[in-house]
Order: sequence, then structure tokens, then C-alpha cells
Amino acid sequence: MSSDHTQEDKDPIQAAEADWKASTTALERIKQVSEQTTTPQPVSAIATEALVSEPTARKHLNALVEVGIVTQTTESGTTKYSRDDDQLLYQRIRTLASDHSRETIIDEIQNLKQRLDELKSEYDAVSPETVVTNLSADATESDWEAVAEWQTVERDLHIAQAAINYERARELGRATE
Repeated sequence: MSSDHTQEDKDPIQAAEADWKASTTALERIKQVSEQTTTPQPVSAIATEALVSEPTARKHLNALVEVGIVTQTTESGTTKYSRDDDQLLYQRIRTLASDHSRETIIDEIQNLKQRLDELKSEYDAVSPETVVTNLSADATESDWEAVAEWQTVERDLHIAQAAINYERARELGRATE
């Protein structure tokens, strides 16, 4: 048996980390980690995940706070960072408006409204919160999946409507230049 095994053969996680580190900058890794950080985390946790030192993480996180990609909070004297959900929402609206025609978005809005009407009829409720309130203790997994779908459909509808409004505002802005 040969002993020519590489480190990648022994530990695929370490190999993947090494590849990620070699193919990205510290800032790129901090940004990627912060985009996945939904609950505020201390610098040490983000630094560990991004494979950088704490001072490097702090420097890049503060820069990302300045440009609005990351939010900063202080809890019990500890500064914590997480993604800025408003910025992600704005990016999603902008991408939707830029990548799809007005007609396509309007068609999707109609489909989403139809699905909401179906959910309202199926559950005899006006909102997913009403469904949750009325669910029994032995509710099925499919009931909970329907609640999650309803919330997703509502969110997607609002995002699609915002994309229409965003694109219209851009058009009006160009017209007044």
C-alpha cells in the first residue's frame, strides 16, 4: 500500500477550506460569511468561519457596515455583526426588476395572488397567522408546510410588487432628468 496520500485524501474539509482561502480574499470570505449570518455574531465567530484573524475580520466588518451590507449591534458590551436584511431585500427587488420584463413580473404577481386565494379557500383563513392560531396540537407536517408556503407567497408577492414600483420609479426618474 502506498503512502502517497495527499492531505486532501485525509481531510476533505481542510482541503476545501484551503481551496476557499487560496481562491478568495479575506474581504470576500468575510462578506460571504456575513451574508449567511442571520443572527448577530461576535467578531471571533465570523473570523473563525472566514478563516481570518480577528483584527482582519473587524477591519472588513466595519467596512461592510459603512457600505450597508452588514449591521452592527452591541449586546452585553460585545459588538456583534450580521447581514443587513434590508440591503438583501433591496438587492432582490433590484435584480428582479432588472432581469425580468414588466409583463413577466405582472404575470407572476397574478399567479401569486391566485395561489393566495387558493390558500385562503383551502384553510378558510385570511392569513397564515390565522391558520397557525387555528391549528390543533396534532397538526400535520403538511399543515405547517402550507403555513410556510403561504408566508413565502406573501413575501414574494410584496417583492414582485416592489420590483414593479422600483422599475417605474427608475423610468420616471429618467424622464425628469
